[in-house]
Amino acid sequence: MEKRILILILCLISEQAFSQWKSFYPEKNNKENNKEFSEKNDLLFNSHMFSALKAKSLEDYDQSLKYFQKCIKLNKNIATPYYESSLINKELGNYNLAAEQLKKAIDLDQSNRWYIIAYAEILLLFQDFKNAAIQYKKLIELEPGNEEHYFNLSEVHIYNNNLQKAINVYDDLEKQKGIDKIISMQKHKLYLQLNKKNEAIKEILALLNVSPEDIEALQILSELYLLNNEKEKAFDIFKKIAVLYPENGRIHLTLAEYYREEGDTKKSYEELKSAFLSLQLDIDTKIRILVSYYPLINLNAEMSLQANELAQILINNYPQEIKTHAVYADILYTENRLQEAKEQYLIVLEKDKTKAEVWSQVLFIQAEQSDFSAMLKTSEEALEYFPTEPLFYYFNGISNKWFKNNETAISSLNMGIEFVIDNDLLLLEFYSSLADTYHAKKQHLLSDSLYEKALEINSENVMVLNNYSYYLSLRKANLDKAKEMSFKCNSIEVDNGTYQDTYAWILYQMKEYEQAKQWIEKALKNGSAKSPVVVEHYGDILYQLGEINEAIIQWNTAKSLGGGSKLIDKKIKDKKLYE
Repeated sequence: MEKRILILILCLISEQAFSQWKSFYPEKNNKENNKEFSEKNDLLFNSHMFSALKAKSLEDYDQSLKYFQKCIKLNKNIATPYYESSLINKELGNYNLAAEQLKKAIDLDQSNRWYIIAYAEILLLFQDFKNAAIQYKKLIELEPGNEEHYFNLSEVHIYNNNLQKAINVYDDLEKQKGIDKIISMQKHKLYLQLNKKNEAIKEILALLNVSPEDIEALQILSELYLLNNEKEKAFDIFKKIAVLYPENGRIHLTLAEYYREEGDTKKSYEELKSAFLSLQLDIDTKIRILVSYYPLINLNAEMSLQANELAQILINNYPQEIKTHAVYADILYTENRLQEAKEQYLIVLEKDKTKAEVWSQVLFIQAEQSDFSAMLKTSEEALEYFPTEPLFYYFNGISNKWFKNNETAISSLNMGIEFVIDNDLLLLEFYSSLADTYHAKKQHLLSDSLYEKALEINSENVMVLNNYSYYLSLRKANLDKAKEMSFKCNSIEVDNGTYQDTYAWILYQMKEYEQAKQWIEKALKNGSAKSPVVVEHYGDILYQLGEINEAIIQWNTAKSLGGGSKLIDKKIKDKKLYE
């Protein structure tokens, strides 16, 4: 049943196609055009035509071509079978045969647009642009009001690299239609390819004469003027666009660049600010511009003011956009406005906790502020989101070390080391911090081995050299090595009171008191006069040199500074050195 229905439907389709053919190609389908064509042949021709179209509708192309061939044998003067056969052969990739059949169809009926269009398309496949152009010219003669033929003819000339001929075709169409944006745009592009910039400019000017506020045309004209080295004219156009379309942020950016090159920094910044106020200019472009201010902020106060104002514009226009707060935070950090920067970074983290670099910035600021309590809390939270980030383990370790949570500190630092990859600077910091922590736990062998590892990475790291040598001096262990490291440290960074005190104390432990005095006095002159530890050391050295009264004065000074050793009171009371 279903098969019979399908056959019926196909027959109806074929009948409809046949009827359309009878009405569409009437010119050769009657006996007046061929008196020798008998009524019997006429019926047979129509039968074959019906069968051919039916087979074609079923995509049985071989059978369809056979029936079309029978039609041709019955009457070679009817164009339709040739045309229909050519369509099938084109579909099958038999282009040469399709071209021959189309040429025959056109010979029989030179006024049929479909035959000519199909033949032109076949010629294009052969890249026979010359003859394809002839076909499109025929179509223009047949249908002078059909714009598509002009565009097709122009494209053929372009394919054949006859750009001026393509322009001439557009000129012919323009004579009929008048100034048209599509035509003008095409012509200006072709003139540019021919390096005829003045002609391209004329085309756009003609279009603007009809549509004076066409922003696309205005922008193209300005670019053409720039290409033609007519900079002033170009920027006159940019100014016009800025007046007509003040929300066009890109134009304001262009004008900002123009005024900057002209040396008018005031106008340049005004245009830049207008660009930032424009909601049509995408935020990412604005962010990139603001980032470019980073290296200039600390060099020029004006640049700093501009960066802050532009950042505030972004925050006002995009209050929910975390990128604006992040870039403003970076600006504040660059200006060393740490507390304000931290507040902005925290706003970012409230909305998005997946930015590891923001967590890092907050932790660095907390470290610079010596806010170990906040650092501990922040590092713990950061590790919840980034459990493999070594930097967060480092901050967690040193903050725990500050609160004398030595076991926790050691655990965090050892865990963090496992995640350090190709970062010797960070690895050195881990070793150094672990060494400090093991020293606090009096696990000196571990502490020394970790300092040695740190020095293997960088033998001239002054912090490691100083701490390692100082801890050795406190233990009176390996003093020759301590002396060598401390001297090297002071050679690398001269006039550092802390490092000079360490060297003085090593000399003291080695009973080289005169030299120790010289170095401790250097330390006091270089910022250590307020350190109770250094001042007490000075008193100890003086005592060993027999300057008892002066030693007592220094011990009292150390106590008044709010520090000193556990023995400071006993030293002062008994006027005697205790170690």
